[in-house]
Amino acid sequence: MNSKLSQAVLLSLTIIFTFIWTSSSALNPYNLQLTGALIVLYFVSRFFFRRAKSTFFFATLVLVSVSLLLIFSTGGLSSPIFFVLDFLLFAIALLIAPSQAAIATIVLVSLFVWENYPNFTSPVIINILSLILITPLAVIFCKTYLKNLQSEGKITVLKEAIKDEQTNSLLWISTTAKPSLASVLNSVSDIVIYLNSVSQNVNIPKALVEKMKTVQKDLISLYASTGTLEKSIEESSDKMEL
Repeated sequence: MNSKLSQAVLLSLTIIFTFIWTSSSALNPYNLQLTGALIVLYFVSRFFFRRAKSTFFFATLVLVSVSLLLIFSTGGLSSPIFFVLDFLLFAIALLIAPSQAAIATIVLVSLFVWENYPNFTSPVIINILSLILITPLAVIFCKTYLKNLQSEGKITVLKEAIKDEQTNSLLWISTTAKPSLASVLNSVSDIVIYLNSVSQNVNIPKALVEKMKTVQKDLISLYASTGTLEKSIEESSDKMEL
């Protein structure tokens, strides 16, 4: 079964079960015991299955069950804590998925309509409408929030990737580029010194000597630039950490 579909089914069954429990004259007196059992079951599941992904979903179902037990047992639509349903929809949208908040609203509204039909008073209609109107807000808010979290996660990953690249660049400069350039520069400098020393006795083209001197100067500039680049990368890395 699809994960979202199975979550929707379990969420709907949880709401319906809680409604039936509180509506039953035989079971209603045991609301407090059921609440305690759910809380104990939650902590037991957290202790034994703390690494399981399903534990988080189960925790949300416990939250839904306990909240609905309080609301249904204190009058349902006329409950003084009916406003808790608004926060519960936001919690469902955030902890499970935004679409699950809409499913919870459909189930709750269906149960409330069935329970109060045909005696629809003004408070009943107002509470049902408020529940319907708050749902899109919960869905939109949580979608936006989750997208922002995802964007922040991507930025964090990008920063880590850049940091790793900077570390690799620093290692390459210090262990490969600078030693290699220093070795080549020393060799070219030795050649230039040798050419200068024998140029008086041996007919060496002046253009060759000048060319080697130019190469030597370029190598000196390139070697100096590696130090500047290394310092620039270190400064950039420090700024990213702040």
